[in-house]
Amino acid sequence: MIRLMKPVAIAVVSLLALGVQTPEQGGFRSATDLVPVYATVLDKNGAFVRGLTKDDFTVLDDGKPQPIVSFSDEAQPVSVAVILDTSSSMASALPRVFGAARVFLDQLRVDDRAMLGSLVYQGPAFSADKARLRTSLDLLPPDPGSPVFQAIDRALTSLTPETNRPVIVIYTDGKNAELPTRTQGRKPGTKPPTAESVQLRAEQAGVMVYAVGFEGVKLTNVMKAIAVRSGARATELKSTDDLGAVLAGIADELHQQYLLGFTPTTFDGRAHAIAVKIKTPEHTVRARQTYTAKNKDPLRK
Repeated sequence: MIRLMKPVAIAVVSLLALGVQTPEQGGFRSATDLVPVYATVLDKNGAFVRGLTKDDFTVLDDGKPQPIVSFSDEAQPVSVAVILDTSSSMASALPRVFGAARVFLDQLRVDDRAMLGSLVYQGPAFSADKARLRTSLDLLPPDPGSPVFQAIDRALTSLTPETNRPVIVIYTDGKNAELPTRTQGRKPGTKPPTAESVQLRAEQAGVMVYAVGFEGVKLTNVMKAIAVRSGARATELKSTDDLGAVLAGIADELHQQYLLGFTPTTFDGRAHAIAVKIKTPEHTVRARQTYTAKNKDPLRK
């Protein structure tokens, strides 16, 4: 955790809604051609770096620098699917987990939307109503298993119609345990989602996936890769860590990121590597590592 919009189209809506300028580059280019890249910049102490301009960044597409044709340092509204493990192994921890989720909700802004669910159960539709979201959290039943990839795949589908920038936050160890087909709601004969399939969907749709591991438990390498390649991060908690503070930190990070947009030089329907560089050596930058170019349109100029 299938209907996909055209690659990167979901996040591009944020560019249009905010009125970000998209100057012409070598002839007319539709705003929907833009590849949105959300960049988190940190100083040597791990604090967010603000006040940067477009000229402080370089975006590489398959190793080649590209003009940044749109830029914003303003917070972009998010639609975030929060996935919590409520399986039997988590029974004693659930009051603390739900309390941390409420802290996360408190950090969302008025134009943000959220949906809360578990690995097996999907909550009510996305909403900005925090009272409604807290109620849906209280009603989450125990998970009968741990179908991690099914949960991410379901969240990706739910995010498809959202016009805010799409984000997933999942609290798990990443260890997948599929349930029977009927329990999962899949049609007989269909294959369950895999790590590879959900990673591809997330990358094509430009969805950031933040993975938070149980206290004292290591996230799987697969779960880490999905998070890092999406431009988000994987966090492994120590037994003394405060989950509420970690989730609140993710909400803060989502509102501290820079939005960079560039136009691909080719429209070949293939995956391309992205690298974002920052001028100041002591700063580090984190951003998505790939995008899928749209197929070539014969009418494109």
